[in-house]
Amino acid sequence: MAGQETRTRIVDAAMRIVREQGAARLTLDEAARHANVSKGGVLYHFRSKDELIRAMVQRLIAEYEDQIIRQYEQEPEGPYRWARAQVRASFQPDNNCNDPVGAAVLAAVALNPELLAPIRELFTSLLERMRADSPDPDRAMLVGLALDGLFLNRVTGLNLHDNESLSRLCNTAMSLLT
Repeated sequence: MAGQETRTRIVDAAMRIVREQGAARLTLDEAARHANVSKGGVLYHFRSKDELIRAMVQRLIAEYEDQIIRQYEQEPEGPYRWARAQVRASFQPDNNCNDPVGAAVLAAVALNPELLAPIRELFTSLLERMRADSPDPDRAMLVGLALDGLFLNRVTGLNLHDNESLSRLCNTAMSLLT
């Protein structure tokens, strides 16, 4: 278990570095220093910076999927349940799409498209869930694409919408799914 704890500490440290200092400052040496382990300890768990970034991607995916599942469990049964859950999760203020690490991970993925595979798997799974309980899959996909735009708006730091307009957009998206 100590190995898993160390691995978690290293990923936590890497995410903290990106949040506080920016993606350019993320190195294996910095991750080791912030996690209070040797560089050898980092290399034992992550053979390269790409592997560390892959672990960060996996963490963000798991957190996002957990948010959607929590929302799904709260949604009443019926058509568009997965789509409604995704809309609600996407508009939550604590959504990890608001985390600056998302932008850094997006940049890393742009430099190494291989890192995109787990993200592609998540989005494929989300789309399949939405299609499965949607009487009009195209409508659900349209809302899903709007959520993708919201995600990109957040991770690029554009933040073009205030809380009031985000609330209206959430309500509009939900009205399309009734």
